[in-house]
Amino acid sequence: MKNIEYVNGNRELLETVKPLWEKLNEHHKNNSTDFSEVYEAFTFEDRSKKFYSSEIKSVNIELVKDVEKGKYVGYCISTISKEFVGEIDSLYIDNDYRSLGIGDNLMERAIQWLDNNNVKKKIIGVAAGNEKVLEFYKRHGFYKRTTILEQKW
Repeated sequence: MKNIEYVNGNRELLETVKPLWEKLNEHHKNNSTDFSEVYEAFTFEDRSKKFYSSEIKSVNIELVKDVEKGKYVGYCISTISKEFVGEIDSLYIDNDYRSLGIGDNLMERAIQWLDNNNVKKKIIGVAAGNEKVLEFYKRHGFYKRTTILEQKW
């Protein structure tokens, strides 16, 4: 196992997340079956607006750092809305660090944070083209409930 450290915080860690989020956005762009142009135009600044929105009561960020290499290799951002809906908003782990249990640790930490804050329900959105993560989320108690279709413009 690699020498991994977890760093926890809130909005002050967003800029640290940016390079990893950009990798996730690139992944979505490359795997989207119908909306790759949306990811092409989507910026971290656009994405970050949600976390400063008046609709969001609280933000939790977990960063994963490879201590030996001195670099961040993964993250999870969770939010709680004013209606006390908890959302795992964004989760990413660099390819070289997958299958090491880091994703499971991030999910467990996010779920624990949501539980500690007494959310009414917990949700996760999965981008079309990224369905291979559904089994991972199912292991943590998340199942498909609704499929939302969007008209292309």
